Amino acid sequence: MRNLLGLLLILIAAMSAGWQAHDWHDAKLELAANKTAEQTRQIVVEATRQSGEALEAKLAELRANEIHTERVIRTETIKPVFSNVCASDDYVRLFNESADQAERKLSGKPADSLPGHPAPSGRADRK
Repeated sequence: MRNLLGLLLILIAAMSAGWQAHDWHDAKLELAANKTAEQTRQIVVEATRQSGEALEAKLAELRANEIHTERVIRTETIKPVFSNVCASDDYVRLFNESADQAERKLSGKPADSLPGHPAPSGRADRK
């Protein structure tokens, strides 16, 4: 019986020591995780601060360089209407023709319209 009581006491002491070692190990892991989280938080805060400062500097620069513009409305005559008889009929015709030619060149439209009936595809006389 004495032998059994001694073994029981040794078993309880070993379990207690193991439990204590387990608690120390968990505390060590938790401390390492907390330190890492704090370092990460500080890095993120510093990066955010630098980004905010850069943004504020850019906004201040943009505000300083703002250009105030006034709205100016200009009327441009593309095809003038000749209401006075200061130009001859030939001049008006030549002017209109040259304006039409310039418009066609700029827009890429053909001078003549295409015929209304295009040739069907797959005809027998095609090579």
